[in-house]
Amino acid sequence: MAKLLLVDIYYLPMNKKFGILVGIILAVLAAIIILLALTGRIEEEAKKAEERINTNCWFELYEPTIDFSDIHRRKIPEPDLRFYEFDRKLGVGDQIFLFYRVKIKEMEEFEGRARCIISGMEEEIGEELEALDPSHPYAPCSHDENWFKHANELGFPEIPDQHRLFRRGEYTFVWSYKPSWFGNYSARFYIEGNGNLGETSLDFTVKGNTSWDNRWALIICVDPPSKEIYSWMDGLAVFNTVYRQYGFPRSHVIFLSNAGATRENVLNAMEWISNHTDSNSKLVFWYSGHGGIELKGDSDPELIDGVLTLWNDQKLYDEDVAEFFAKSKSMHILSVVDASYSREFGGPDDTGEAILGGLGFQERIEEKGRILIISSTTLTRSYRSEKGGLLTTLMTGAFAGIKDGLGFTADNFPYGNGDGKISVEEAAWWTVIHCRIINFLGFPELNDCH
Repeated sequence: MAKLLLVDIYYLPMNKKFGILVGIILAVLAAIIILLALTGRIEEEAKKAEERINTNCWFELYEPTIDFSDIHRRKIPEPDLRFYEFDRKLGVGDQIFLFYRVKIKEMEEFEGRARCIISGMEEEIGEELEALDPSHPYAPCSHDENWFKHANELGFPEIPDQHRLFRRGEYTFVWSYKPSWFGNYSARFYIEGNGNLGETSLDFTVKGNTSWDNRWALIICVDPPSKEIYSWMDGLAVFNTVYRQYGFPRSHVIFLSNAGATRENVLNAMEWISNHTDSNSKLVFWYSGHGGIELKGDSDPELIDGVLTLWNDQKLYDEDVAEFFAKSKSMHILSVVDASYSREFGGPDDTGEAILGGLGFQERIEEKGRILIISSTTLTRSYRSEKGGLLTTLMTGAFAGIKDGLGFTADNFPYGNGDGKISVEEAAWWTVIHCRIINFLGFPELNDCH
């Protein structure tokens, strides 16, 4: 058709050709003028909207501190937990809150929703955070009655609903988040409703710095949605012990909880730590959550395998932990597994692993230079309260120097040496014996190979 039109124009007289060309040029110019006008109007409207809505965004880092009460009348000690806002470099698993403040001026009211999309700097599609999320992937506890009951006493900011009726005024929204690995992150904020308004972003970085200090820790705590067992309390107690009490470098403490505790993240953490450790390294591995056993669950030749539940029902096997310890080369390892049916993770009578490992068919968790503590046998469950697992609560309390009903600390207990310092062995023996005194269901075990 275009070709025929050009042929027709070609055979027209010169004056008619000129008229048609002038008409085409004028039509193009008119279209350009209209387009510029529309573009200018759109830009003007956008500018007016931005003038009517101001935004600000930032994040705050909250760090836990725990004071343990002594044991009285054979009761479990009470961990007094509180979060405080701190100003330091971010670490893996830190509890942060993302703030987005919107000030609206002279706009018609509208129904809207504040949104926060967080992603790595190289990701095209990020993850939308939910302010009130009952599965609590990034908050320390679920946003139900527990959250609203304890938010103020824990020291957390109030979490308002993302959905509301917007009118003239100022609004602040908050989302909880825990960076699960080193790298660059970006949080994008805006109001969805009557178009996307007030868009802004915030960038932050978690650096994997290393220092001369040769102490390392991998803390894993998982509370599966709808099956919360207060493992989040255990993770905070352990973090408080290794970081605040004993001063492990923050970048050497990998704290993976809930959504951060995927199998990929855990294996990456094990590899990263192993690449920086040697025979003189002091290494802490601590897990709290659900445990179990499987027949031929992993690739080692052992018939019965121990299983630790990670986020979204992913699994960590005893073979993974044994290989982690072997690759770390450390001769000073403390391993604590606070989970039901956990004997495969270092129990002294795990004969299958002992025999096959001794013959060189697989790596063993039980090796020289390791102190291994488990909260239960192959057939028993672990005991827990609303303050966390009994084993973790007592052991972190033992490190803090709490006293039992007879006035004994781990240092001056019959297994202690009374030198004013609490060793891993002293805390472990004190814990195991007091677990047996308080209840007779968990049957924790200490396997001291150090």
